[in-house]
Amino acid sequence: MQASFDPLWRQLLAGGVRRRPARRYLAELKDHLDDLIAEERRAMNDPREAEIRALSRLGSFDMLAEAMIERREFQTWGRKAPVAAYLVAPALTLVAVTALTVVGVVMTVKQVHGPGAGDLPSWVSEFATGMMFFSHAILPVLLAWALGVVAFRNRSALIWPACGIVALVALGGTFHPTLTLPTATTHGEVAISPDGVAGFAVLLLVAALPYAALTLWRATREHA
Repeated sequence: MQASFDPLWRQLLAGGVRRRPARRYLAELKDHLDDLIAEERRAMNDPREAEIRALSRLGSFDMLAEAMIERREFQTWGRKAPVAAYLVAPALTLVAVTALTVVGVVMTVKQVHGPGAGDLPSWVSEFATGMMFFSHAILPVLLAWALGVVAFRNRSALIWPACGIVALVALGGTFHPTLTLPTATTHGEVAISPDGVAGFAVLLLVAALPYAALTLWRATREHA
């Protein structure tokens, strides 16, 4: 008989301990348990009883988990600062990348559309449309997926990644950049055009579906 440390592993992750320190902690506990088992076997003839006594000396999983969870230096940022990890950082990333995308498109248009130039080539319009679509529809979804994967791996409390995903989609839909390209007779301009409720709902569904599916899969697997 050997103890399975899987329940302790789940407790550590649910308590916010980072995966690497958690693995190292479990490895140390297993080595210590082996030493205790060897010591108990030298003192008695029954191997099963020796392992039971060794496990009792090691301590309960609840006690072992609590000792590690209390050490903040081993906790994930999602546990120590959930607002910063799941709301502030993703939102700032979305705003920064969107701004850089718009600046990149504007600079490209200015390079192509010099003084006295006529209409822009068709590829510029396609490039600008694609980049605006990326910053509005694809980028928030990619960030939401990444946030969901991190939260799933770290077994974070559901509330924070859920709020983060909603915030990303709302921010992406509210600050939807639109670009009017210049022509031979008109100037170009950049504007903000918020999405409607339907657009928000579609983006939210796409953004939240992977995390929801992973969470449901884990719950089904662990309660099977």
